[in-house]
Amino acid sequence: MDDIHKAIVAYNEALYQTYKANGLICLSDDSYTYKGVNVLAINNPAVVMAAKSGLIDRLNEVCDELEIERTVKNPNMMQSEIFIATADIKFRLGTLYLYHPYIVTLADSWGYFKGKRHYHYNQTMEDGRFNRELPIAFECLYKYWQRIGDYLCVFFPELLIKQKGAIYFHLPFQHITSKYPQLAVSENFTWLNNFAELTYPAFNKHRKFFVHYWGYDTRHFNKFLESNANDVDAIKKLDEERKNWMPYLKEQLDLCNDGYLRLMNFLNELEISKNAAGEFEYSLLKPAEVIAVPPQ
Repeated sequence: MDDIHKAIVAYNEALYQTYKANGLICLSDDSYTYKGVNVLAINNPAVVMAAKSGLIDRLNEVCDELEIERTVKNPNMMQSEIFIATADIKFRLGTLYLYHPYIVTLADSWGYFKGKRHYHYNQTMEDGRFNRELPIAFECLYKYWQRIGDYLCVFFPELLIKQKGAIYFHLPFQHITSKYPQLAVSENFTWLNNFAELTYPAFNKHRKFFVHYWGYDTRHFNKFLESNANDVDAIKKLDEERKNWMPYLKEQLDLCNDGYLRLMNFLNELEISKNAAGEFEYSLLKPAEVIAVPPQ
């Protein structure tokens, strides 16, 4: 084993210890078991229902009409994408946890000039890496929720037609609420819809700023300059902001895992059939008929 390989092994060992110490879990952990649920098999009832009703055939027709590769909208392939997305989030968050103990604490970085205390920001390598990794974590979260929206849309292919294939996370929930209110009473759908309306917008506001305006590194340094070098309250506020990103992102990862179970439970509640006019009709199964185990 050469020195570079040894460094990689040591880095990964430190990363795994960080996962364990901070309770970072993704859907592919524990042999694809989350909260006692086999997350690989949980989508089977919904996919079988969609296939028997002819919905998957209709989905393939829609893909051909919109010139979308069929495998891109294949439920099993999309499920794999969701698993990989949560593993990406876990990796990015683990990396942030590795760097976080070594970032600059601005409140401890000061000196006297002309008899007054002035704060300075001498950025370290670890500090810069933390700042530049943070927006990537937000992008991984964004990708995950986009995949959740895509997966839900598979079961409502007419929305794909309406949007010409351009689906954003919130659209399927709005579509179901307006067109199929009988489905919106599902507890699992309500959880997802509340997340889309109440929690997701605040997260996405942060992401948009980092992606479309300033990166976090630039933003943080500029806020330091704006705070004035001797404003201790403003300096402490900046330190607190960076400290708070870690529990916030950990919560977002947990919401991703729970959101997957909620989505699959909702889809497993669906009764799908085709009427005499060839249109698909949706209703909810009785609770006793739902196969998926609800999140704990």
